Amino acid sequence: MSGLIKSLLLCGAASFLLAGSAQGSPAEKEAGGRLVVKISRTAKLETELPVDAERWSRIIGKSPVWAKQPEPVSDLYLEVRGRRYVVDPDFGLYDPDASAAVQLPGGMRAELKGYLTFLRSVHYGDLLEWPEAAKVVTMKSVFTVTDLESGLQFAVQRRAGSTHADVQPLTKKDTAVMKQIYNGKWTWKRRAILVSKDGYRLAASMHGMPHGGDGIPDNDFSGHFCIHFLGSSTHKTRSIDHDHQVMVHKAAGRLQEFVRSAAPEELVTLFFTAINQKDRELMAMLFPSRHHAQLPAMQHHVATITAARQETGLQPAEDTGVLETERVVRATFYHAERGKEERRILFRLRRGAPWQPWKMEQVEFR
Repeated sequence: MSGLIKSLLLCGAASFLLAGSAQGSPAEKEAGGRLVVKISRTAKLETELPVDAERWSRIIGKSPVWAKQPEPVSDLYLEVRGRRYVVDPDFGLYDPDASAAVQLPGGMRAELKGYLTFLRSVHYGDLLEWPEAAKVVTMKSVFTVTDLESGLQFAVQRRAGSTHADVQPLTKKDTAVMKQIYNGKWTWKRRAILVSKDGYRLAASMHGMPHGGDGIPDNDFSGHFCIHFLGSSTHKTRSIDHDHQVMVHKAAGRLQEFVRSAAPEELVTLFFTAINQKDRELMAMLFPSRHHAQLPAMQHHVATITAARQETGLQPAEDTGVLETERVVRATFYHAERGKEERRILFRLRRGAPWQPWKMEQVEFR
């Protein structure tokens, strides 16, 4: 860890950086430089670290450039004098304006990795298994929920739940903030959140639908909602909710790692998760790049399909080292205007080498 990072930690920079969107005027941001972490390209909550704009401009100007490269999906950015670079998984830079990859020297990639590893640890929550998380968010305890997309926060109290936390907004004001996060309409949609209590910042997932038992009077919330942590399960079936676990990993900054390690069968399941959770970033991660020819159509499905259900269960297959494979599933889709629709879908998946991640090369609706 560099001296700068140690100094930032000693000065309490972590709490300052976590405050939310970057401070300073637009002119100051354009003139200076900063590293940014945010859960998606459209997220309002971001964590930043100032950098020497002149130094980075000089390094970028001397680095080799590969033109006509696809844009990687990332949560990391370098902004230098009004120009935003996407940081790829190997800590190189991508220039969206020029559609080009910038090959930084190894030493600078290592430096960039050090800064951004620290920054991500500040921005995201810790993965803590449910039995341990339950010892933090104890029964009747009050804690803070932060939505990683909007940056909005509200207070809740755990009222019940043995396999996950059943919670309620503490006051009318907290209920109003929660409803604002869900754009004014209660829904079962999962969202990546941070749970903050007693110095802990835990990665978690919530939905936004009041249901079941009540307990806090006069908070404008009839019932409770659920918060899941790593490995938590539903109450009735005692099964792990897949979509909640995806959002828990997203809240920990581990979603790309989760997707990169996915077998073809899991990648197919994640396709339906992206649709049901309206998660355009997750859908983009399933494809080789943001420039993939089919991605706009798949993003359209995310926006327009009310719900999707994978009818065909896929059993994990042995990895024989092949670089291309196919999976066919039956699925049911629900549209606001057209209603229910049943389709067969062919997924063609490809990877560059046996040790590289699977990606969706083509999706055919039949």
